[in-house]
This record gives sequence, structure tokens and C-alpha cells, in this order.
Amino acid sequence: MDAPEALREFLSYVVANLIDHPQQATIAIGTNINGAVAYRVQLAPEDVRHVIGKNGMTISAIRSLLNTAAAKHGIKISLKVGSSQEEDAEAATAVPQDEA
Repeated sequence: MDAPEALREFLSYVVANLIDHPQQATIAIGTNINGAVAYRVQLAPEDVRHVIGKNGMTISAIRSLLNTAAAKHGIKISLKVGSSQEEDAEAATAVPQDEA
């Protein structure tokens, strides 16, 4: 198993143990413009607050753990957490590239 997939498995385990609806959680992996491995966690709207935590402390701890593990493999990562409803709202309000 390569490093990005191992980190995804770890992230999946941590998130699943924090939320009430793990069957609705998805984790997408991509690469951002800086070449870092980008993780996008989409959750049920009521689960987002569990993962972010009070004052963002929980998500900060998760990012710290992921960054430390990624550094051992010589990669950089980014992590975004949101609800699937936010994604739908962003898609509905986005301006198509040919109109911009």
C-alpha cells in the first residue's frame, strides 16, 4: 500500500470514530496545484461539527497527525472537511468557465 492510500485509511478510521453517520462519509484523494496530496472529506451536515471540534481543535489535531505521517514518507498533504450539502451549494453557484 502506498503512502497516500495508507494515510487515507488512517483518516477514514479517525473520522469514522468521530461521527454519527459513517456510511455517509466519503474521502476523495487528489493533487492540488502545489503538488501536495489533497484529501477532501465529505460528511453529513450534522457530522461536520464533530470532526472540526470546538474552536477547530479536533481538525487541527488530525491535520498535525497526517502532516507528521506524510513527512515521514516525504510527501505534503492538504485536508478539507465539509458537508455534501456545501458541495451541492458550491456547484449550484459556480460560474461555468466559458462564462467567466
